[in-house]
Amino acid sequence: MITFKDTIEVVVFDIEGTICPITFVKDTLFPYFLEQAPSYLSKLKYPLDSKSDDQITKILSEFANEVTESEEKLSSHIKHLVDTDQKVAPLKSFQGLVWKLGYELGELKAPLYDDALEFFNQPPPLVQNTYIYSSGSIAAQKLLFKYVKNGDESIDLNPKLSGYFDITTAGYKQEQSSYEKILQDIKYDDKPSKVLFLSDNVNEVNAALNAGLNSVIVVKPGNAPLSEEDEQKHSIIKSLNELSF
Repeated sequence: MITFKDTIEVVVFDIEGTICPITFVKDTLFPYFLEQAPSYLSKLKYPLDSKSDDQITKILSEFANEVTESEEKLSSHIKHLVDTDQKVAPLKSFQGLVWKLGYELGELKAPLYDDALEFFNQPPPLVQNTYIYSSGSIAAQKLLFKYVKNGDESIDLNPKLSGYFDITTAGYKQEQSSYEKILQDIKYDDKPSKVLFLSDNVNEVNAALNAGLNSVIVVKPGNAPLSEEDEQKHSIIKSLNELSF
């Protein structure tokens, strides 16, 4: 048990491997996107025009001109980015649009860990605000929390959240400046230690710690193994129930 008696007012959550199985993204969301993307790309006019009124064209025209000259080049580029798990803003925005329809059709539901469901449904009273910080777009984050698997149905957990951050609004998750930006936005830059960041990624936790936040590593099945040094250096939990506020 890790106790933060009267010290934590805000909790910032990573998603993958922290409150949602990392396999959901890699084994469900990514394949679904790659399966559906061609039907979207085939309807676009090439080369892409950034001045177009079409929403998807505007998003994808943020890629370099050489990859937006043809459907074949763009499709190949997008598949490469997904296969190598690169966090690129236009890709994340496009994925968010594709996933939106999948969620709305009932083809996608987000499986949160039981301890995460319990936390969001019965948040500790001393935690005033709960935020999400993910490399996925804010639109994708909101979709995930709107369609959380609860038995055979889905529930909307967005009302439980205070706000969202992604790489376009805060920056990349392994950079100290990103967490400093979050602190500024939520008006805790003068009291960073009252903010707790939870993630399965050691580099993200280190960046948060360097920015003055409290930070704990969450260990779940399927997550990358921790080194002996990391296990000794960091606070680690296997369940959110191990936190006391």
